[in-house]
Amino acid sequence: MAERVGDGVWTLQGETVTLPVEITSARLTAAVFTTPVRSARAALGTIPVRPFTVAGRALSLVMCVHYDEWALKSYDEVGVGLLVRGPSGPPGLHLLDLPVTGAFTREAGQDFWALPKWLMDAELRFSPRETDVVVHDRATEVLRASLRHGRMRLPFGVRSSLPAWSYLEHGAQAGVLLRGTLPMRLSGVSVGRGSFRGHLGDHPMAARMRALGMTGRPLLTVHAERLHGPLGEFRPAL
Repeated sequence: MAERVGDGVWTLQGETVTLPVEITSARLTAAVFTTPVRSARAALGTIPVRPFTVAGRALSLVMCVHYDEWALKSYDEVGVGLLVRGPSGPPGLHLLDLPVTGAFTREAGQDFWALPKWLMDAELRFSPRETDVVVHDRATEVLRASLRHGRMRLPFGVRSSLPAWSYLEHGAQAGVLLRGTLPMRLSGVSVGRGSFRGHLGDHPMAARMRALGMTGRPLLTVHAERLHGPLGEFRPAL
């Protein structure tokens, strides 16, 4: 387990990490789905947040990211999350699953930010028109999918700061609802309806995706050739 040794300073596996850390270069593909509110509530369970709704529907997200070398090493991750409201403040992203291909980032994610990271084996391939992903949890296939990118390519970069909520029952910040922001600078961005085609296996993450409606056409897909930006501390929600 990581140890906090100062304000925003942690030690992990013999290394010292000071927050914020700069994501120097990553590639991202994400798909947003509309989800039944009842299914969103069930996925959240006892976590002290509630689904954010638009026109009577919740919003869920699946994302695939490849990180080049940075403070948390180089690795792939695949996230499944919901837009939620916490006890105060704006709605933000809450991740339900965030499997990664590196042990260092798994521990950092769990302890620094209370993110639900676990170790996976993955094949992640980006091409100009689509992103292909295969995720295994040891011998179990979790998902095998292709995310078709949207057709509209933006002629400019995008800056955003997405609020985030996190909560874990284990780790250095167990049982504490945290909130933070995910500042991102995106370039080479394509957006549109796109598509999500694939197979969901016999695994808890796949079952959550199935229950959240991640089996049809997404509401929106976003692909970025480059993502970078600082990732700071998440603080306990008041």
